[in-house]
Amino acid sequence: MLGLVPWLASCVECPLSPGLSGKECAVVASLRLADTVPPSPGNRFADDEPAALLGFEVFFDARLSRDGSVRCATCHIPERVFGDARATSLGLELVDRNSPSLHGAAWHRWQMWDGRADSLWAQPLLAFENPKEMDFTRLELAHRVKVTYRERYEALFGALPALEDGARFPPRGKPGQASFDAMAPADQDAINLVAANVGKALEAYQRKLAFRRGLLERFVDGDAKALTTGEREGLAVFIRRGCVSCHAGGLMSDDDFHAVGLVDAPPRARAEAFVVLEASPFTAAGAFHDGAKQTLPMRRASDEGAYRTPTLRNVTRTGPWGHDGRFATLAAAVQGHADPMVTGSELEALLLFFTVLDASDPPLPWNGWPDR
Repeated sequence: MLGLVPWLASCVECPLSPGLSGKECAVVASLRLADTVPPSPGNRFADDEPAALLGFEVFFDARLSRDGSVRCATCHIPERVFGDARATSLGLELVDRNSPSLHGAAWHRWQMWDGRADSLWAQPLLAFENPKEMDFTRLELAHRVKVTYRERYEALFGALPALEDGARFPPRGKPGQASFDAMAPADQDAINLVAANVGKALEAYQRKLAFRRGLLERFVDGDAKALTTGEREGLAVFIRRGCVSCHAGGLMSDDDFHAVGLVDAPPRARAEAFVVLEASPFTAAGAFHDGAKQTLPMRRASDEGAYRTPTLRNVTRTGPWGHDGRFATLAAAVQGHADPMVTGSELEALLLFFTVLDASDPPLPWNGWPDR
């Protein structure tokens, strides 16, 4: 039972942190990270160990890029909390977005800063085919799976299509390219299924990277000494300044999209993501989603220039900050988002509190590079 439960509906002072009311205690309790990651939407292999091991190998395989130089781990480096410490990432070319740490990926409903992937298994497929990232088409992906991973793939997902028939399955192609668009619809579906399955294996691996509960959970569970006086003061500022209105729940993100003035020119972000979602077969509304199909969300006027609220877990370890890495320091990121501006003492307290949100790294072997 949570240490704060007796005070959740109370107006008395919070027993763990003098100065907080009972109602504010309830907000503190809501920040407790769950013991396990949430179920995966649309991936029946999400918690399958052989699938995770296959995804582990694929994640570090640079052969899944146009020139053999870029792998998933190029932008998501184990030694850098599965980010890359760059303002914006460098694949085959420089992209215009910052690479978030993957430690929180399994908790997010939406992937990428604009939510153009609605599941963790769909997100890598966008990176493979992005000309600036890996520029590796789904036809190439299927052929590489046949050459390198066939036995393990087929043990999990069933037989690959007849890829040796080059007339039916050209060596390179994706939607919008003549080589793919000229294929029979059934053969296109067969290639899309291979791509979806590779994405599901990658998700199974990335779920192993989820951060684990830390000092804040010890505090919420009743250990008042888990946080120092200064850290508790920062927690109070975090609540009273309204940070929790967006950085809510155990993920410390509402997983929604907000326009906070940090836009590109012209503003794109969430509004642009719907174009990708509506054209993709790899969504919760599509044939490759396991289980009951879901409808895509409705567009909102507020989506213009909006980006997903990032998690604050491990926030001190994942700079630079912002969707385009525009903030070189965490202090600058706080000041760039706070409205009205926090005072100097409040900023100091917040930065101290953020250190409490650092989480333990995932266990080996998942947290390192595979043995080859």
